[in-house]
This record gives sequence, structure tokens and C-alpha cells, in this order.
Amino acid sequence: MKKVRKIIALVLTISLLSSVFVGCSQDKPSDTTKTEGSSTTDNHSQDLVNEKEISKEDFEGEISIALPSGDYIDFMKNEIVPYFQNEYPNVSVTLSDDQNVDTRIAAGDAPDIYAGVFGYQPAKYSKTGNLVNYEEFDDYNEVFDRISENYVMRNFDGVYYVPWNATTQLMIYNKELFREAGLDPENPPQTFDEFLEAAKKIDELPNREDGSDVYGTIFWNDALAWGGWYWTMLSQIYYNMNDGRYQLFNEYGTDIVFDQPDAHMVEFFDFIRSAQELAPPTMENNFFARNVGMWLQFGYGWKANLKEAQGEPMVIGEDVGVAPIPTPKEGDTHWSTLDGRALMIFKSNPEQEKIAWEFVKFLMRDEYNLAACKALGQLPTLKSLVNDPYFQRPEAKPFVDQLQNTLPNEPIAELDEVANIIQQVYVETVIEQKISSEEAVNKAAEKAREVLTK
Repeated sequence: MKKVRKIIALVLTISLLSSVFVGCSQDKPSDTTKTEGSSTTDNHSQDLVNEKEISKEDFEGEISIALPSGDYIDFMKNEIVPYFQNEYPNVSVTLSDDQNVDTRIAAGDAPDIYAGVFGYQPAKYSKTGNLVNYEEFDDYNEVFDRISENYVMRNFDGVYYVPWNATTQLMIYNKELFREAGLDPENPPQTFDEFLEAAKKIDELPNREDGSDVYGTIFWNDALAWGGWYWTMLSQIYYNMNDGRYQLFNEYGTDIVFDQPDAHMVEFFDFIRSAQELAPPTMENNFFARNVGMWLQFGYGWKANLKEAQGEPMVIGEDVGVAPIPTPKEGDTHWSTLDGRALMIFKSNPEQEKIAWEFVKFLMRDEYNLAACKALGQLPTLKSLVNDPYFQRPEAKPFVDQLQNTLPNEPIAELDEVANIIQQVYVETVIEQKISSEEAVNKAAEKAREVLTK
């Protein structure tokens, strides 16, 4: 058994990662589909309260949109903006990546629309008064009544984001390595103990023809240096340790709860420490190199990576299996995280905010929303799309089914800071093995409470 005794310590930064692996482009949506109702009044300005409904040609101005770089920008540029501007010919749209959003906000140059992430980002920006409350738009219900309530959370007595799409994580495994290790490729591990047993058998397989090692599992340790976002890639394991009863904070965000015994954060660290012994130090040779048995952090949006697998594309159902995250004992509910893209409108002036709202409504039309899910490898938040045949395919349905047992990123403004603290002790206990799991939890809890009381 290859034991990873020590790995070069990863220096954690406070920078926020908002990038996502993406899928491949799909069919172009039609620009002839009947549109939703046009904008009405705006509660920000008394001058507009009695205004008559205006035509789309009457909207004039420029809006800026911040997006994850890569396919998100390409999709918006090619598949959305041209059709939006066909209907709103006097509105220009500028796109930028989201790498410097906080800097722009601090400089008074916030984008009109930001496609951030669920949970802490709407809480963070609404707490500082930067976001428009969607409830202030008269036609708020026309959009939100079409969205599953599972994806909508209130912050500070308002709704400050539209859930554009969703995603969740499951376990994928290499069926060929299962067979080679004498495991049943149609019967993946259901419990954490079974997972470690299977990982050990795979880890003991001989090196490949090119001399590369075979590993039982893998973790994205590289991402420990990318900010608190990475907690969303670990949290599903933690949730299954406590049957989905505990996250990091209490209901009100006034204290942390992960140090309570029933939260089983100690057991979470213990499990990861054991699993890391059967894993490579980084993702330099990832699951798609075909020498890793199981990966507990596969998001639906990353299915495009299967096409980049070594040798030839991997196919879910054939050489790759998909399974729920393991649980402490067989029969327990399998939990995972609920993540996704949150469309936020930053405050500017009533006219500008109305144009931004028109664009958000455009993105939430069925045909354009489905096109985005296909192109960007995401899952639907609109009730009308859940049963679309596209999401009933073998590679998608397990993720859609998992959505009923997911926990959303907590809508706590301090989540990013607290997640970074947990990742710091993760390095010390899992990677460097300098402190015990108990010491890691106590250290993280102390520092987290300092954040909440400052």
C-alpha cells in the first residue's frame, strides 16, 4: 500500500474561485419563440410607479455581465446575446470574466449582473447592501413561480438571486479497475468502510505498462489553495457522516456547529486521512488518466472531461460507473451538495436595474435555460424542464435523482472565511498529518468563532 506520508504544504489563499468544468455546446435555441411579458413598474423610483408598459425598443442603455471564463462567456456571447439584442435592439451587452468582481465592487464598478454561486455569495453581497431585491419587481412572481422552491433561499428578508441552473456531486468509479481488483463493477461501495476496502484492493494493483501507479481514490488537493469554494467539493462527504443533519453553521449563522460530536467532523477527517493513504498527492494524474479507482467529487458539469480521457473517451454506464456518496452504514440516506449559478443584479439606478431584470428573465425562458444547461453541463431549476428527455439520459438521471437529497451552500456571509479555516486544518491533519483529527476540529472551531464575533 502506497502511503502518502507527507506532501508539500499547500498555501491557502483567501481568493474566491468561481470556475466550473463545463460540458460541450449543443443546439442553438430558436429566436422565434414567443417571449414572456415585458417589464412593468419599478419600486425603486416613484417616478416610474405610474408609468405605462413600455416596448422592448424603449429599453436603451448598456449592461455589463460578469461570468466564469471559458465556455460560460462563449455561450453567452454566441447563444444568448445576439437573440437578446434582436428583441432589445437599443441595449448593448458587455461580457467579462469574474476574476476581479470584488475589486470592481470596491472601486464602484460592479457589473450589472453577476453569475456567481448559490449560498454565501448572495448573502455576502446582500449583507453589504449591494444587491437588488428581486421582490421589488412587479413581475417577480411570473419568474419565481416557475422555479422549484428548493433552489430559492431568502437573505435579510429578501430574494437576491435567481437560480439559473444547479449541479451536485456523486461518486464515479473505473469499472475496468474494479474488475481487475476482483470487485463487482455493478456493485459499488455503499458505506465508507466498503469504500476503503475497495480502494485498498485497487491501490494494490500492479503499475501500468508505462510505469504509472494505480490508486484507489483521489482528492483535488490542488484546489485547497483556491479559496473557500473548495469546501463545496468536500462537504458532501461530511454531510454523509452525520446523515445530513449538520452543516457548518447553526440556523441563524450566529455560531458554528461542526464541532458538535453528532456532526462527526472528527470522523470526516479520519476517513479522509485513511483514504488519502490510497490516493496520489495531487490531481496531476487525475481520474481520467484511467489509473484511479474511485472519485468522490464528480460534478455533473464535468462530464466533458470524460471525452478527454486517456486513450479514448470514457462512457458512463460502460467503463465508468456513477454511484451515490457512501454513508456510515448501509441503508442510510445518501446526501450530496446543491450548488449552481446564481444571477445577482447589483444596484445602480432604476432604469439600469430594469434592463438587467429583462436580461435575467430572458435567461430563464425555457428554451434558453435548457440550452444553457446543455451547453454548460448543468441541471435545471425550472419546474418545466425537470422531466425533459435530456435529463432522463443515463449520464444525467443519477444526478437529477440525487437533487432530492441535497443540502445547499449555506447562505452565510462568513462561509468563505470559515471554509478557508477548515481547509487550513485539513492540510495540517490530512496532508501533513501534523495534528490529530480532534485537534483539527478544535482549532478550526476556535478560529471560526473569532470570525463570527469580530
